[in-house]
Amino acid sequence: MAAFKKTHTRAYSKSASKATTDTTYWRKLEFPVTVKEFTSIDYVDVCPVEPYYIAVTSGPKIDIYNKQTAQVWKTLSRFQRLAYGGKFKQDGQLLLAGSEEGVVKLFNYRQKQLLRLFKGHEGPTHRVDFIQGLPHIVTFSDDKTAIVWDMSDESKLCTLSGHTDFLRAGIASPASENMILTGSYDHTVKLWDTRTATSVLTVDHGAPVESLVCFPSGGVFVSAGGCEINVWDAIAGRLLAKLSQHHKTVTCLSFATDKKRLMSGSLDRHVKIYDIDTYSVVHTLDYPSPILSMAVAPGDSTLVVGMISAGSGLLSFQHRRSPETTAPVLSKRKVANIRNTVTDEFVVMPNDQVVHHLEREKVAKYDRMMCRFEYSRALDAVLTSYTAQKTTNVSVGVMQELIRRRGIKTAVAGREVKTLKPLLYFVLKNIRHPAYKKVLMDVANVIIDIYGDTLDENPGLVKHFMQLKEEVAAEMRVAREHISLMGAIQMFLTASNPERAPAMTSIQQLTATSTLHYNDVHKALQPSSSAKSAPTVVVDVS
Repeated sequence: MAAFKKTHTRAYSKSASKATTDTTYWRKLEFPVTVKEFTSIDYVDVCPVEPYYIAVTSGPKIDIYNKQTAQVWKTLSRFQRLAYGGKFKQDGQLLLAGSEEGVVKLFNYRQKQLLRLFKGHEGPTHRVDFIQGLPHIVTFSDDKTAIVWDMSDESKLCTLSGHTDFLRAGIASPASENMILTGSYDHTVKLWDTRTATSVLTVDHGAPVESLVCFPSGGVFVSAGGCEINVWDAIAGRLLAKLSQHHKTVTCLSFATDKKRLMSGSLDRHVKIYDIDTYSVVHTLDYPSPILSMAVAPGDSTLVVGMISAGSGLLSFQHRRSPETTAPVLSKRKVANIRNTVTDEFVVMPNDQVVHHLEREKVAKYDRMMCRFEYSRALDAVLTSYTAQKTTNVSVGVMQELIRRRGIKTAVAGREVKTLKPLLYFVLKNIRHPAYKKVLMDVANVIIDIYGDTLDENPGLVKHFMQLKEEVAAEMRVAREHISLMGAIQMFLTASNPERAPAMTSIQQLTATSTLHYNDVHKALQPSSSAKSAPTVVVDVS
C-alpha cells in the first residue's frame, strides 16, 4: 500500500530581518545578568583602563562593580542626598560626581577617600566631566550655569552663563581643552570657549536635551532629546543628520566598536545601534523597562544598561561570549550494547547484516482524519482557536484539499449552529486576505448553498450572514476604487506624454489584474437558488 500523501499547507513567506555582520556581532552578547537597585539608575560609566570597573550612580551612593563578576566591589556613600553622574577620570585614578545639594565631590574610589569638595552651584548638579590634558573639571547644574574648576585648590576658573533652563547634559571636548558643550532643557546646545567664557555656537535641538556625545576629532557632536537625535557640525553649526528611530524620549547616547557605532537608549525600552557612516540602524536591543543610562566597555566586551521599573532600578550586564574551546575527546572502546544493537561506537564487520529500524512517520491529526475520509472531523481539527489563529495557512490548506476532493460539502453539511459558528468566524476574519480569499470564497458559497434557506429556522446565523454580506460589499468597493484609480493613472500618463500615447500600455492591459480581482469577488459568492440574482455592475473607464 502506498504511503499517505500529507495535505499540502503552503506557508506564506513573511518579511524577515536580514542577517548582517552587525546582527551577528551584537547577538554574541550573553543572556543579561540583572541586578535590582532601590532607586532608578541615574548614570552609568565605565573606567577607560583595565580592569574596567563600572560606576553606577543610584540614590545617595555610587556602586563600583567588577566587570567580570557583576558584583559590587566598592561603594561610595558620602552623600547627604541623591548622587548624580558619577564619572571616571581618563587615567582611571579618580571619580567625580555631582549631587542634589549642588556640591561636587572628587573621590579616590580605590581607597574610598573624599579628596575635594566643589561648592558654588545653587541647584542640583546632574552632570560632571574631566577636562582632558588639564587638572580641571567642568560641572553642569540646574541653576542654568556650567562652572570650570581647578582641582588643585577647588577654585572657580570661569562660569558659563547663557541658558534659560536646567542643564542636564554636558561634556568637555575631547579635541580641545578650551571647548565645552552644554545641553539644556531650553532646547539649545551651546559650544563655549573657556578662555573668554562666551558661547561661540548655539544650535536648536527642538526638544529638551538629555544627552550629548562628541566625536574624537571634535568637529561633530550629537545631541539627544525628545524622540530625535541630531548630528551637528561643530564648526559651521549645520545639521548633518536627524535620526527619528525611537517613539519615546531618548535618554542616553554612547559610542561603541571603537567609535564606529553610535548607540541610543530610550524610554521605549530599546537600544538602537547606528552606523556612523550612513546613520542607519544596524541592530536593535530590547529591554524589559524604560532605559535611563547606558555604557559600553572598551572592545564592546560588556554592555551595561540602567533602567527604571516601578520606582526602583534595574541594572543589566551583558558580556560578550568568549570563543568556545573544544575539549579533547577521549577514545572509547567500540563495542555493541547488551542487545546487540548497533550504536555510534560499534564497528560493523564485512559479514555482519544490519537490520535498520523503520521509524513511522508522524502524521497530523487532520491528515489521519482525511486518510479515513472523515472530512467533517478533519475540518473541525483545523478550526480550533490555536490552529485557526496561529497557523491560518494550515486551516486554509485543509479546506483547499477538501475542495479538491469534492468533500467540502460533506464537511460543512449537517452542522448545528454551535459547530457552524467557528467556521463562519474563520471565513469572516480571513475572507479579505489576498492569499486566502479564493479558497474562502468557495467555502462561503458552500455555506450559503447549504444553510441559506434555513435562516428562518436558525435566527442565530442571520447576524453572521449579514456580516459576510458586508465583507463582500467592502471588498467590491475596494475593487471599484482600484479600477477607477488605475484609469486615472492611465489618463495622467497619457496627458503627460501625448506623442507616445499609442505605444503605451492600454487601459485594458493596465487594469487586467484589477478587473480579474473584481470579477472574482463579484462572481465567486453567488446567492442560493431561492435568492434574487444580483444586478450586473458595469464600470466605464473609457
